[in-house]
Amino acid sequence: MKVLVVAPYFHPRKGGMEVLAYQICKRIAKKHDVVVVTSNHTKKERITEYFDNMKVIRLPIMVKVSNTPVNPFWYFALKKIIKQENPDAIYAHTPVPFLADLIARISPRRTVLHYHNDLIKDNFILDAICRLYYFVVGNQTLKKVRRIIASSKYYAENSEYLKSHLNKITYISPGVDLNHFNTKVKGKRLSEKSLFFLAQLDKTHAHKGLDYLLQAVSVVKSTYPGIHLYVGGNGDNIDYYKSISQKLQIEDNVTFLGFVNEEELPKYYKSVDISILPSYNRAEGFGMVLAEANACGTPIIGSKIGGIPAVIMDNYNGLLVPPKNVEELAKAIERILSNEKLAKALGSNGAKLAKEKWSWDKIAKETEEALK
Repeated sequence: MKVLVVAPYFHPRKGGMEVLAYQICKRIAKKHDVVVVTSNHTKKERITEYFDNMKVIRLPIMVKVSNTPVNPFWYFALKKIIKQENPDAIYAHTPVPFLADLIARISPRRTVLHYHNDLIKDNFILDAICRLYYFVVGNQTLKKVRRIIASSKYYAENSEYLKSHLNKITYISPGVDLNHFNTKVKGKRLSEKSLFFLAQLDKTHAHKGLDYLLQAVSVVKSTYPGIHLYVGGNGDNIDYYKSISQKLQIEDNVTFLGFVNEEELPKYYKSVDISILPSYNRAEGFGMVLAEANACGTPIIGSKIGGIPAVIMDNYNGLLVPPKNVEELAKAIERILSNEKLAKALGSNGAKLAKEKWSWDKIAKETEEALK
């Protein structure tokens, strides 16, 4: 089988969608021909690379709209690539618009669309533009493609865009590299009571909810003065989060780590009491950082929104809290910090769940079957 992968961004760029596409594709490439078409987000030129048994074609970007790379000439480039490569299946990734929308119109019957999450923005004008996109383009893309992959039935049934296409959806969750993230990793204790948050700290990723977590830390501080939050990630909104820490007078309780490379991540997960993702809208399609933390045996807390409830079985491998609810988030943190037996059970159950459900080898095999 020959697979043409179409993704707005691809390895080595970091992000949930990029990691998923790379982990799945490099496994499929061990048995099948894989050609990846993506944007060249570093230079305005077309380049072709070869790694991990894959051919990767990076197309130049003309303009970037928010986080969306755009070039109208990609339509002709994609048509030519399809003619040259003649793939058996096309594996496209969205919700970052444009590239997947083009391929759905060029070769819809060969396209399996991996729908990571709904396209939602906090800003009223930007959200209106997102809704206009679905009305004009996105809904037709979902209608045209042969098959859709969604992270969970829960997410699909609660998505205003996916619920009309349930008859052609295959449910495949993201995965975890269990050789890398596991309970055998040794982490050096960072502080007595510690929390970990990991995300891109861009304005486009504000939905991850770090501002609400910072407020919760200020509440928990009254019970645990030594509480410490470690924030991993870089982005154009980092100064804003630092200013919140100062206003809340918790700057001594928060460390901004900057970019944390893949090799160091397991150690951070293992070195804290809780890993937290308090996202507040449906732009959170799964919550891969929660699954990674669980694989390392670390208790997790997440919002009951988007795809997070597909990761967290409340009171089994973590705790679910209402989105944007600082009080309930603080209570959940204190509940785990004050109950060693609960913390141990949540971490142990999480590690067990990761082995059963989130192995990348298992996820790649399921994706391969969907493409076939």
